[in-house]
Amino acid sequence: MSNANSYISSREPVVLYCEKEYDLLPGQKYGPIKRKTYIIECCEEGYGSVIINGKEFLISPGDCYILLPGDVIVHTADTKNPRKGYWCAIDGLNLGLIFKDAGISAQNPFAPKESFDELCTCLKKMVDDWNCDDAGKSLRETAHIYDFLGVLIKNKKPSVYDDRIERALGLMEARFHEPLNVDDIAREVGLERSYFSILFKEKTAVSPHKYLTSLRIRQACDLIEKEQCSISEAAAATGLDPCNFARIFKRETGKTPMEYIKNKKSV
Repeated sequence: MSNANSYISSREPVVLYCEKEYDLLPGQKYGPIKRKTYIIECCEEGYGSVIINGKEFLISPGDCYILLPGDVIVHTADTKNPRKGYWCAIDGLNLGLIFKDAGISAQNPFAPKESFDELCTCLKKMVDDWNCDDAGKSLRETAHIYDFLGVLIKNKKPSVYDDRIERALGLMEARFHEPLNVDDIAREVGLERSYFSILFKEKTAVSPHKYLTSLRIRQACDLIEKEQCSISEAAAATGLDPCNFARIFKRETGKTPMEYIKNKKSV
């Protein structure tokens, strides 16, 4: 993997693996498997199926589907004409929100048929860049993910409240290191706090306080892991109270900051 990955923030979506898949055997089966990442697959030729939490979906040419973290998946190839196409594994903050907005779920994993050519082109570009090793590799991969997401949701009609929650998420991303709280964020996006909290949780499945705290702890982990600063400096750099930092850190990660450091050094 190129050092170019250092250009990409941990908050950005990243390609973890991708490949052209044209060598499946007739009737080949893979799974059950439960992944921690998002899987995108495009079927150009042939047939097969994907079973998600016990429910089977048939796959045919022109299908693009997204598999979500935590679901139990079984992949099968047709016994006479196995599917062929492209697939990739991606991860990153807010991907779940985008896929949810696009209507993707365990009950409906398919992207719109009419968008297949554009979506498959994005995957092909990911595969091409995956096999490169130059300084711009990771930046291009991230751009291809955004292209894919843009195609996926381009026909969605956002509400004014979607826009305000997106602004809130961007505000948290940009200013998590400041002494920012939920009242500040609600005021910035022009919503009353309790209503803002309801809308935010509907969109993200967590409260704004929980989201902001988790974001800060992720950033603190990144700073500590890279040994860029001390534990107290990490707390201050992520907008957390140094006096309560250890307690919050353990609640979010299951380890104290010192246990986290020791565990990382032993890996």
